[in-house]
Amino acid sequence: MQFPKIINVCSFFYLIVVLASCGTETKNKLLKKNSSTLSYAKRFTITKEENATVLELLGNKGDSAVTATFVLYSKTKPTNHQEAYFIKTPVSKVACMSSIYTIMLTKLGEEKSIVAIDNVDYYNNVYIQQAVGEHKITELSKGLKMNIEKTMALNPDLILTYGMGNPSMDVDKKLIQANIPIAISLDHLEETPLARAEWIKFFACFFNKEQLADSMFSITEKKYLDLKKLTKHIANRPTVLTEIKYGDTWYVPAGNSYVANLLDDAGANYFWSHEKQTGSIPLSFESVYSKAKDCDVWINLYQVNTKKELLSYDERYSLFNAFKKNKLYNNNKTQNNKGYSNFWESGITNPDQVLADLISIISPTLLPNHSLIYYKQIE
Repeated sequence: MQFPKIINVCSFFYLIVVLASCGTETKNKLLKKNSSTLSYAKRFTITKEENATVLELLGNKGDSAVTATFVLYSKTKPTNHQEAYFIKTPVSKVACMSSIYTIMLTKLGEEKSIVAIDNVDYYNNVYIQQAVGEHKITELSKGLKMNIEKTMALNPDLILTYGMGNPSMDVDKKLIQANIPIAISLDHLEETPLARAEWIKFFACFFNKEQLADSMFSITEKKYLDLKKLTKHIANRPTVLTEIKYGDTWYVPAGNSYVANLLDDAGANYFWSHEKQTGSIPLSFESVYSKAKDCDVWINLYQVNTKKELLSYDERYSLFNAFKKNKLYNNNKTQNNKGYSNFWESGITNPDQVLADLISIISPTLLPNHSLIYYKQIE
């Protein structure tokens, strides 16, 4: 995992010390200043200055400490941010190390700025697939690691990648030495659908398209909230089970996770909603079965396409009520020839469409005319 045009580790710790010394009053003023810009995302802030846009990452799970600062400028490089990562905008040659980022850029009308991606095997985006085939876009990581030499030769204006917001863990030393600007996205750490979708505002800053991103997100937000209102007064919420075993362990989303929050908005009675962690909970088959054997609906079944295929993993899946009642739905309606679903590519940026699918599945009478976009019934 890589990072922005980055200072050394010692400077990073100096940055944390300086920020901590600013005191609670300064931090509260910063958060208040940005509260009108971001409504849901909690892992970054945007501050507009006279000649620059300042993005701050909040990578620590337990607090709001700033773990990285980016100063974006169009003309003269500012001098009032000594320990920040400076990026000249708008950028025009971008390497995207996640399919989600390419969708964000496409929504902003910047798909032609993409000059490199991680691995085309994961992509459903037809433009990306064709551009890679025509050698207009370069693949930088067929395996687990980015090809550093190829990246340096490409010399992009910006690398968009993922991480935890900690330079000592997220940055390759060779890229630091090459001074290639690298911005880390923490969208995967957000816990609600609208928070993840709001990261389009982060990406827009690198192209000076903040107003466009604000407008696009407002439309998505309204559609999502209008759909959410439909489920507000459901008297008896259908019970929903998710996932299947991975090896001997069944990882179910915890109650404060992205999936659990999405299910709550969709009007589901989720079995583990009371577990207030944010990640996944590892359980045995027996533990899941004892709690969820009478489930009304079962969703997100790995890469499964048929009930027969599901039973090939474990015949005991036939014991669940949702299996018997043919209420199995998987989020892989659209998938590429490698079996990778479009759900985790464009679904993140279209939470309203995902929510509409789930409402239609869980409470069909609320959206009787909806045609599934990301989900399909498993038969």
